Amino acid sequence: MTGTTTGTTTTGTTTIGTGTAGVTGRVGLQADVAVVPHRLDRPFRISHMTIATVDRVRLRLIGSCGRVRGEGEIAADLGYGQDGPAIAAEARLLAGELTRASGTEAPDRLGELLAGAAAEFSAPARMLVEMAFLDRAARTAGLPVWRLLDLPEPGPVRLLHTVPIDEEIPAAVRPVKIKLGGPRDREVLRGLVGVAGPVVLDVNRGWGRAEWEEVRPLLQQVAPAVLEDPVRDDALLPEVRAALPGTTVLLDEGIDSRAAVERAARTADGANVKLMRFGGLLPGLDALRHLAGRGTARMLGCFLEPPRSIAYAAQLAGLCDWTDLDGHFWLCDDPPVLGYRLDSSRPGIPAIRY
Repeated sequence: MTGTTTGTTTTGTTTIGTGTAGVTGRVGLQADVAVVPHRLDRPFRISHMTIATVDRVRLRLIGSCGRVRGEGEIAADLGYGQDGPAIAAEARLLAGELTRASGTEAPDRLGELLAGAAAEFSAPARMLVEMAFLDRAARTAGLPVWRLLDLPEPGPVRLLHTVPIDEEIPAAVRPVKIKLGGPRDREVLRGLVGVAGPVVLDVNRGWGRAEWEEVRPLLQQVAPAVLEDPVRDDALLPEVRAALPGTTVLLDEGIDSRAAVERAARTADGANVKLMRFGGLLPGLDALRHLAGRGTARMLGCFLEPPRSIAYAAQLAGLCDWTDLDGHFWLCDDPPVLGYRLDSSRPGIPAIRY
């Protein structure tokens, strides 16, 4: 089985347009961008917002013969400041610029050009463009993207099962990642005392000092394997880590650059790296390698994203301690599972298979 779009929840398509390249070797290459609003079957609630709709944004690089040469797809969520039509317009402009540049088939050159565009183009737009151009380069080379980048062959991808706020926690499913930061946190934690792990708790920076002091005794009894983004104020992190010596404390929100990764390595036990925040696989890979060099913990995460961008990120799963790449289950018909593999039988971005 492979990831498939949920037809009952997708409505309306906006085509942003096409941009035609006009340089030697790329005559007729077009960047075609489309935005598809997607309403979730059920809301996804975290500490500071509830997600009900995302925009799926697709970029295709089309050759003169009309064949798709490279394709990227992401999902944009306004709650995180990700505006689908704006990202699509950015991606079309950036892709048009790259089709006029030389050497974009080489990942290092592509990475340099995208890094140079960081001041003008958002991270989601850069990721979308990077996906399409790396997919194109890999197809041209007859390789999967991970092999083009000389990454280790992806093995089975083991997942965390994510439980949003106010949803029932499955008793027999482990490892599980439970969202906290809501009014029922103490009730949820009491229900986890004595329960077999591993349990990962993600607060999305939902606790101030008062909430932290209120839940601390229960947290110490639960002893989660990982506590992610527990507090809004980083000044509380030393206290949190001292109270939970056996728990890995990770930072997530705001981790979007080498400087932020360094801050996470210094003030916590590591970071959750999301490609949408960093602007793609290449800067995400750099962040993971930097964390590894510091000897800190690494989680590979995602937003609610389509299967193609999840598979794109999953090529880095072998470089992480924890893989939190189940965001596509909210956007497709596939039943949630605790693992999948990547099918690399065709060149380009692999596909998810169960």
